[in-house]
This record gives sequence, structure tokens and C-alpha cells, in this order.
Amino acid sequence: MKNLFILSGSITKKEILVAIKNHILENTCVSEANSPYANYYGQLPRKAKPNSIFLFTNRFYFLEEILSCAQGAEKCLMESINIASAHILFKNRQLPAVRIKNFADYSQIAALQNCLLAKGITFLPKLYIEGEVETRVNKIFAIEEVDHGIYMDMDEDNKGYFFHEHKMPPEKFMQITTKMKNNAVGKLFDMVQGEILRDGNVMEMVRVFAEGLEVSFLQTMKQEFNKLASRSNILVS
Repeated sequence: MKNLFILSGSITKKEILVAIKNHILENTCVSEANSPYANYYGQLPRKAKPNSIFLFTNRFYFLEEILSCAQGAEKCLMESINIASAHILFKNRQLPAVRIKNFADYSQIAALQNCLLAKGITFLPKLYIEGEVETRVNKIFAIEEVDHGIYMDMDEDNKGYFFHEHKMPPEKFMQITTKMKNNAVGKLFDMVQGEILRDGNVMEMVRVFAEGLEVSFLQTMKQEFNKLASRSNILVS
């Protein structure tokens, strides 16, 4: 029997945002993550299909508020859309947003915004948000435990996770990630920080993206990560 879990949590990472100027409601602000796995894809050109879209809002909406709106507007949002709550650090400002993934068509963004407006979500007046930002996305994870502390994503291919006990700032995480890439642990990969709430406890995790991701690679990544983290004078939670 599979060990399946549906858990809430968050992913924090650097993103490159590009402002979307067409097909949006007047006097609103929408941006797209230009390269969602920047550390993996390098200089490959953008795909035409929307990646992660951020609809900036007047206030922060909790994940349960966003999910409630989505459930009440299924015909507008379409079944394949992945919706989440987010906030973005942009030029020392914390900006709230609704994050949308798996959206099929740029031309339908305004229609999506209208659906959310009808459910009570209000949008930030027009603001030009473009460039490098730090995003924190609060979302639902559907994961399968494939080894102790190691999980595969049930919704998206080539994504996996491992839990660890090292609480660290983003700068330290980036140092460890860089060392792992320089050590050539295997293949091209992208790693970002995350947290998951399980049984009332906040658990530190790492999300790994790699083409053809296998459990054995995640096991190697976890082992290497823990080794480097332990050597870095990081406090264990």
C-alpha cells in the first residue's frame, strides 16, 4: 500500500519575474516567473505556455481562502489549474499574490481575474513588478513516501522532496546548493527550500527537480546535503 500524504506547506526561492501587460484587467498587476527552474535550465528559451503566474492582490489571502475561492469557481478556473497563496519580496516590499500554475492560455487571464473578483478577491492597482524577487508560495502538496524522509510528487513529474533537521537562512542554503553543484553529485538539478506542516509540526524540506528523477538520486542528494549542512556550523532544530 502506498504511503500517500496531502499536506500544506511552502516553497521559498528566488525567481525572475516578467510583467504581463496584455490580456489582464485594467489597473491590475500580473507577472510571470520567467524561468521556474533557473538553476537547471540555464539559458534555454522560455516556453510559450504560461509558467507560474502571480496575480498581485490588495491584501494577503491565506491558503484556505484561496482554495475556497477556487472550489467555488471551478468552471472559471478549470480543473487542471494549481492555485496557491504567495507573497513576494520586491524592492524591500512584501507584496501578496495569488499564484497560478498550469494555466492554459494567456488570453484568458482577465477572465480568471474576473472569476476571482466575483469571489471577493481584490487586486493591487497597476504596478510594474519585474526582475529578481524572493517568493514564498503556500500550497498543498500531494506526495508519496518512497523511502524514510524521501518523497515523490504525485502531481508533477520530476519533482521530489527530502526532509532534514537543519534550520538555515537562505544564504546558507545557497552556499550548500552551490557546493553540491560543484561537487558534481550526479546530474543537472534545481533545489529550493521548503517547509511542510505534518502532525502539528513544521518540518524542513528540500524540493529537488531533475529530468528523470529517481529515488536513488534523491537518496544521494539527501546524504550529501546533510553532510554539508553538518559541516557548516548550522544549528539543528
